[in-house]
Amino acid sequence: MPGDILLSADGLSHRYLDRYPALDSVSVEVREGESLALLGANGSGKSTLLKVLAGLVFCRAGSFEAFGEQVNEETLADHAANARFRSRVGLVFQDPAAQLFSASVSEDLQFGCRQLGLDRTETTRRVADVAGMLGIVDLLDRSPAHLSLGQQKRAAIGTVLVMSPQVLLFDEPTAALDPRTTAWLVGLLTRLRASGRTLVIATHDLGLAAELSDRAIVLGEDHRVVAHAATPLALADQRVLTAANLI
Repeated sequence: MPGDILLSADGLSHRYLDRYPALDSVSVEVREGESLALLGANGSGKSTLLKVLAGLVFCRAGSFEAFGEQVNEETLADHAANARFRSRVGLVFQDPAAQLFSASVSEDLQFGCRQLGLDRTETTRRVADVAGMLGIVDLLDRSPAHLSLGQQKRAAIGTVLVMSPQVLLFDEPTAALDPRTTAWLVGLLTRLRASGRTLVIATHDLGLAAELSDRAIVLGEDHRVVAHAATPLALADQRVLTAANLI
């Protein structure tokens, strides 16, 4: 059963360049141990909401609290508060290239550990453990630029898992992946869910949401929440899904 509220956003509104709406009065809670699906068509605001929950985008209206502390530009300017937050929330971007910028996969996996101030021994242990779990041990010395999309996706996930965050955010995790890699990723998410990790998965894939989530929030093309319910209820409401351009 889901536990305490870990992340709580209330009345979030955001516009890019003060012109282009992304979120309009969006509220969401994420509880410990649950798997939450953020459903919505492309452009509905799912990615922006994930970036808010990851402390990468700050809304001009509304508030966001994580683990009992306010999260905004001012609070994250404090080094200690920033470190606490970054160690507990990890975001896997839709495009792996956004997370792979080093000369080798090994260096990319080490980067997060170094930001957390971990020593070389602990960093080496974590990289080895995560690489083994993701099946990328043979990729550690290779450049991310020379990997397939599926291999890049595994490496990008590794850069987050190596920091052992309490909350894992995934933006369209299966987008553009081949069937074999998709099946592997669904299996990984299933194992993470079974282990008690808190997951937030943004997707427009209704089948993926039904398989992996305990609860769903549906964002409409007007960037508002149009449904906030248990997954079976949300996926059964044809009117909601049609209005949100999901079917």
